[in-house]
Amino acid sequence: MIYMNWYHQNVPKILGALSFLVNPIFIYLVVTKTKTQVGSYKNLLIMFSVFDILYSISEILTPLGVQGNKHGFVVFISDGLFFEYPELGQHAMSNRCGFISISYALLIIHFVYRYMALFYPHKLHLFFRPIGILFLTLLMLFHAGSWTMICQNCLAADDEVRKIVRSSFIDQYGEESNGVPMLAALYWGVRPGIQFRSWLGIILLTIISWYSMAVYFVLGYKIIHKIRCMTINRTLSATSLRLQRQLFVTLVVQTCIPIVASFLPTVISWYAPIFGIDIGWWNTNVSTIALAAFPCIDPLAVIILVPNYRNTLLRRPISIEPDTSGNINPPISNVVSMVRRITTIAGTAF
Repeated sequence: MIYMNWYHQNVPKILGALSFLVNPIFIYLVVTKTKTQVGSYKNLLIMFSVFDILYSISEILTPLGVQGNKHGFVVFISDGLFFEYPELGQHAMSNRCGFISISYALLIIHFVYRYMALFYPHKLHLFFRPIGILFLTLLMLFHAGSWTMICQNCLAADDEVRKIVRSSFIDQYGEESNGVPMLAALYWGVRPGIQFRSWLGIILLTIISWYSMAVYFVLGYKIIHKIRCMTINRTLSATSLRLQRQLFVTLVVQTCIPIVASFLPTVISWYAPIFGIDIGWWNTNVSTIALAAFPCIDPLAVIILVPNYRNTLLRRPISIEPDTSGNINPPISNVVSMVRRITTIAGTAF
């Protein structure tokens, strides 16, 4: 075991335990309390929650440490089942990193579903037919497989890499790097072969990450524009428009969480060493913990945003109170009122 500090050692485990608690509750709420108007979209919510549980399992089985040095950065297993098995541990780490890419794929699927619901509602039934399931499966396999293969073929450390980072390991952790499962991107001060593999691996991972972000922004813009047009032309009822806004805002929040907790930490860890920026504190106390946090934060955010889920969890009866516009809204607490205001502000932007 490589011990860094109490936070790194225990906080991911605590977050994993919370994920195992929150996600089953979320699945129960989706199954029992989802409005019929939401339709098959609830299947995607369940799919994401199941993924969150699997992600937390992988996090616990392969606890990661990240170290930046003058050559680049190293990701290594700090403890757990695979710690004493370098080659097997590298494969486990590559698969663990593939979960990050699967989260990007699942969000793409969510955006595609919302896009089809507004632009091609007559084809939405295909989403969970064999052709739709095949598309979903192939997209997730592409993301998981490509990310895993890049890590394994471009970033997997050999004895030479472990020897290069040995002094920094001893200085920082008081431990030898020999035999530690690790992935490494070494940009400077190494032989050309290692340097080329490192740059190639990070560039390819960056392309996959940024293409995913581009899909979110492009489809998100089109969805916002479509809802705005529907609002102006009144092609949907007020109830349907309100539901579409709520689902889109919920999706935006679901997207922001992995961007902040997964995309940004990884990108910063990748590129800070290129510019000689020392982010040792960030890697140990923020990056690895943030990666462990989003599987429990994501369903919690959806529960807070969706009134049916929130009121059920808080055991709050839903009384019918018409507002000034003639709509029907349940009474809400001050905290939820703030969330509702945020949702309303987002809705006015449409």
